[in-house]
Amino acid sequence: MSAPNFWTMANFPLIVADDPKCKRCPECGMCNAPDDKECGECGASLEGVEEQFDDLAMEDITSEMERTAEKMNEGLLFHNVEVKSGYYVGVQFYVEEKYNKLEDFTNEDTQYEFGMCRSKTLRKYETECNKIRRELHKAREELGLELLGCIGIFSNGEAVYTKIDPKKGPTVRQAAKMSIAAAS
Repeated sequence: MSAPNFWTMANFPLIVADDPKCKRCPECGMCNAPDDKECGECGASLEGVEEQFDDLAMEDITSEMERTAEKMNEGLLFHNVEVKSGYYVGVQFYVEEKYNKLEDFTNEDTQYEFGMCRSKTLRKYETECNKIRRELHKAREELGLELLGCIGIFSNGEAVYTKIDPKKGPTVRQAAKMSIAAAS
């Protein structure tokens, strides 16, 4: 049985980094871009050299994402942003909710837990969700990450993802609806 590569979230966009690839120079061992024709270090030809996983670039991407997640977590009351590895490839930002079904809390529950009435708690929750969404999109642009939408999960567990271009593709709300539909 297969599994989806990424964990989708109902309220947040799926921001991911794919596994970086490079061509290793057969002469000097230098890592070059996958589309390079010759080594930038020694000038050797890279014709016929196959792309391979670039573990150092992956470490850099992951550490940058983790630093960004730490910054996002400052001042959050209802959520925790973390970086998770994909089941097969890549890494993603994952937003974990600290409280299950916050909308089911009574006024007394929210007074006890947060020191504010239920309506103020729910407004603050929505404000925090919006802030996290903005920060995730900002991180996507700054770090060169991709926005994906899960368009389907098969009965065997495999998932189909599509890249979303925020300028041309579906809106973030439509992407979130795709994730919700795929998760159900």
